[in-house]
Amino acid sequence: MYSNSIGLKSNNVIQIVLLLILLLLLQSCTSGIEVAANLGKKYFIPNDKKSKSSKAVFKIGKKYKIKGKYYFPKKDLYYNKTGIASWYGPKFHGKITANGEVYDQYALTAAHRTLPLPSAVKVTNLENNKSIILRINDRGPYVNDRIIDLSSKAADILGLKKKGTGLVRVTILKEKSKILEELAKKGYFPEIKDLPKLELPQVNVPKINNVKVLGSKKKILKNKINYDVKNLNKEFKIFIKLASFSSLKSAQLMKKKLSYVENVKIYKTMSRDKVFFQVKAGPFLDVKKVDDLHYLLLKKGMQGAQIVVE
Repeated sequence: MYSNSIGLKSNNVIQIVLLLILLLLLQSCTSGIEVAANLGKKYFIPNDKKSKSSKAVFKIGKKYKIKGKYYFPKKDLYYNKTGIASWYGPKFHGKITANGEVYDQYALTAAHRTLPLPSAVKVTNLENNKSIILRINDRGPYVNDRIIDLSSKAADILGLKKKGTGLVRVTILKEKSKILEELAKKGYFPEIKDLPKLELPQVNVPKINNVKVLGSKKKILKNKINYDVKNLNKEFKIFIKLASFSSLKSAQLMKKKLSYVENVKIYKTMSRDKVFFQVKAGPFLDVKKVDDLHYLLLKKGMQGAQIVVE
């Protein structure tokens, strides 16, 4: 009687073990997980696309300070900015990124100072019209007023690796960023090429109104800038915005102090029905010249100097 009960218990244990093995086998047969159900669609990402770093997380982060300047990370599904891009590679290859991934200089990734990690962006080189979709998974750059730091591979594709820097437009890809966020929260960090193909969202480029130069009847911009890809390399002008004042006298004093900077002018602008006087240097056509001048201004204490494209 006692031996029979032991035999029954042994059979039960064996059955439970076999059931567990079967469940594990079934689980290993599945090729991924379903995500992005809240977007109205379900996407299947293979298990082998999981990040190499087990410590990787979705991250926005709190405000932080680098070299005396504060940065405020946030989710911005309408981000669209033009500025100077740089790239980073060998020295950081294999190191951990700001969200815990392993940096791969040969992957299509980039670093940004405030966008969520990860996010998807479209980067266009305005000097040759080449475009690429990248995944933001690191923080930076913190040199001058550069807006994005590209991986070595991305810089090579965009044609700015040899120069080191270039003028680009960075546009957030709303739907792809949402998918990356949901995947990351489930522990998955696929490359951009592994995401389902989605129709790129339409992004409204901010309109630039006519701006008048004081002491001249000539308008700097007769028409709103056309951001059509065919005209990008012909239409854009690069300025360095030095300061903005509500007082014309203050703007004139600033211009006088900046006598060592060529082509400084005062521009009268309107914002929320108020008049402001902007002190700007430019326009420039040479990206490197702008980058070098901006660096010089920062060294001289002009921390508010910003590179702008019109």
